[in-house]
Amino acid sequence: MNISYNWLKDLIDTDMTADDVAAQLTRVGLAVEGIHPHHDDYVLDIDLTSNRPDCLSHIGVAREIRAITNSQLRITNAEGQGPKTDGQSLVTIQDADLCNRYTARIIRNVKIGPSPQWLVDRLEAIGERSINNVADITNYVMHELGQPMHSFDLDKLSGGRLIVRKANTGEKITTLDEVDRELDETMLAICDADIPVAIGGVMGGLDSSITDSTVNVILEVAYFKRENIRETSRKLGLATEASYRFERGVDIENLLLRLIVQLS
Repeated sequence: MNISYNWLKDLIDTDMTADDVAAQLTRVGLAVEGIHPHHDDYVLDIDLTSNRPDCLSHIGVAREIRAITNSQLRITNAEGQGPKTDGQSLVTIQDADLCNRYTARIIRNVKIGPSPQWLVDRLEAIGERSINNVADITNYVMHELGQPMHSFDLDKLSGGRLIVRKANTGEKITTLDEVDRELDETMLAICDADIPVAIGGVMGGLDSSITDSTVNVILEVAYFKRENIRETSRKLGLATEASYRFERGVDIENLLLRLIVQLS
């Protein structure tokens, strides 16, 4: 996993060099296999074991540094700052065994365009390609906080809502990588009123994706059953940054906070 040294310094008050950080993390079991320069930054290549999903983010690694050095984290509690959505019927969960928490928020009158250069630089440093401002900020939140997110074009969703259910055998979806994929009844699908628009926890669908013409966006922050994500990913031969985290485990109690942070 790639971790940006400059990004870490934004999250924790430390004067350690990149070499010092690497040595301290390796000493406590987060093996740093290499340090690579990237413009004015250094990228730490950390080899994480599967039982440490809490460190699949910059804030997770920053917490490890806090435990080692007793330094202070530079994060604020954004709880309670999000806009109210009382009375909004946006999500229906039909299969709570595979997804027992699914939060979403509508953002209207969005202008799609390039991300600011600082965001492009941050993502490129850890190996992520900049796409557009909406996709980039969801990737940014995932790499900073450890929670995968997904964005849908609201106006492309039949019925203007999302239904979380098991796929029907033979249902098909064209994923964001422009590959046609056939689903079965063991897989979790995120659907509009008619068809699947994403493979839960793995990859979104092309037909509901954000484009230059998008105006209204739905942001998803969800918790999926780890075993099901692993099984679906293996069956489809489709591994993503999202599935990598979901199949190892994310913090279900942080979902609402992550959505608020995204909007703040």
